[in-house]
Amino acid sequence: MKAIYYFLLTITGFFTGIQLTEAHAVWIESAPNGTKAKEHVVRVYYGEYEAKMFEKTADWYSDLRELEVLVLQPDQSKVKLQLTDKGEFLETTFTPDQAGTYLISTSHATKELGGTMRYEFTSQVAVKVGKGSGFKHGTLPYQLFTAPEKYTRGSKVEISLTKDGQPLVDQDIVVMSPEGWSKTYKTDAEGKIVAEAFWKGVYVVEFGHTTDVNETWHGKPYSQNWQGLTTSFLAE
Repeated sequence: MKAIYYFLLTITGFFTGIQLTEAHAVWIESAPNGTKAKEHVVRVYYGEYEAKMFEKTADWYSDLRELEVLVLQPDQSKVKLQLTDKGEFLETTFTPDQAGTYLISTSHATKELGGTMRYEFTSQVAVKVGKGSGFKHGTLPYQLFTAPEKYTRGSKVEISLTKDGQPLVDQDIVVMSPEGWSKTYKTDAEGKIVAEAFWKGVYVVEFGHTTDVNETWHGKPYSQNWQGLTTSFLAE
């Protein structure tokens, strides 16, 4: 599977800014609402969600299993969470001690290059505890945000894309459903899209982009940096 993955990213990576929907991604899943003083579960997956291909952790690309998961708390403090390898995914928990919105994120550039391309996997989800605000600015340059709400089948779900706090306009965002259906949306003047939850289950949202660089990574030169950014939401 690693060889197939490498081939996909090498071929699609030549085209700057293209959505890498046929390649693998990392995504975080977590219930959108938490409770003070109650343990909250977070899981990290790797694979092709649209194809329902969930890679076993032993097959994750390069050193991807070494990724870190952070939680940005309502008081703006950051906590590194301890991950447990469950074979099919990585799992962690945290116990909220205050009301507000918690932003869980990971961003990992794999040690191994694909030719002259560096791969960076980023994902984030928000969890609301009590009467916290639905929107929260994170610390990552790129933010793909969906409000932590209890969506139902047929709900209209607003998703925003920003860089350094500014909306990214006219960008492609792919929404992948639990039924294998996906649709590409274009962000509006506010960097937003509105997707519809046609089925119950987890939806994974992805934005991918490639930038030209002239740098080195672990002693090896690379000329392009690809970043896949995901979030997820649940329709019940």
